[in-house]
Amino acid sequence: MSYYLMIAVISVTLAACSAVGQYHVDEQAQQKADLHFIGIPVLAGAVGSSFPITENYSLTAGHVARIMMLEVKAYNPLCDVALIYQDNHGKSIPQLAPATTGEHVKMYGYNAYTIEPTSSSGAIAAFGWWDKPKQSCYVALSSAGGIQGMSGGPVYADNGKVVGIFTATHPERNQTIFVPYQEISNWLSMETRS
Repeated sequence: MSYYLMIAVISVTLAACSAVGQYHVDEQAQQKADLHFIGIPVLAGAVGSSFPITENYSLTAGHVARIMMLEVKAYNPLCDVALIYQDNHGKSIPQLAPATTGEHVKMYGYNAYTIEPTSSSGAIAAFGWWDKPKQSCYVALSSAGGIQGMSGGPVYADNGKVVGIFTATHPERNQTIFVPYQEISNWLSMETRS
């Protein structure tokens, strides 16, 4: 595949994820999320986010890991989540906790259009199956805003713990979708131990 064709495919793929709700530039996002970029700066490229969970691993959205060609330790078998190798020595490692309905959350990542650190806030509206019950990923819907590039970024609760990973938007409902920590906790524990 030619380089220009690859950039065109990446651009179309990311355009499928629409922006929803309110989000804004937030310098604090630089301490909460890591930026991943592939392509030619300013001309064409793709942006994604991740966040550290140990000194050697970070979490990101599975589609971000594939598009950015990141070094992947494991893809979750049901959810759009990937555990990637990342040198996080010296970084602040957040605690992980289950998400609950009604909980106020703040999402962090990077805006794909401006490459600026970005955040949004809202509340967890509901949980539901991505596709078939008990055969697909159990996700959370939030009133927080989101834009391309924030995929793979952390979802923080008011208590300062990460309760999920941002993966998509639901334009018809004007909501963001994230994978709650409780959905991937067993998989994550197994993969980080091995």
